[in-house]
Amino acid sequence: MNRVGPAGQRDPFVDDWATRLASGPPVALSMSKRLLDQSTAVSLAQALEAEAQAQNVNFATTDMAEAMTAFLEKRQPRFKGH
Repeated sequence: MNRVGPAGQRDPFVDDWATRLASGPPVALSMSKRLLDQSTAVSLAQALEAEAQAQNVNFATTDMAEAMTAFLEKRQPRFKGH
C-alpha cells in the first residue's frame, strides 16, 4: 500500500499511528526501544534479565498505576512519564 501523499501533507494512517505511539507511556516505550536495539547483541539469558529489570522499573511508575486505573474506569490513560 502506498503511504506517500502529496508534498507537504501527512499520510492520515501514519499520522494516526504516530499520534497513538506518542501518547503511550514514555518510560515503557523508551525501555522497549532500548531492549529492541540491544536484542541482536545479547544472549537469550541477558535479554530475559534485561526484560525482567525493565518490568520491575515499569511496575513502579505512576504511569503503570494510571494505566490500571484508566482500564478499570474504562477511559484513556493520561501518561506523564514517571
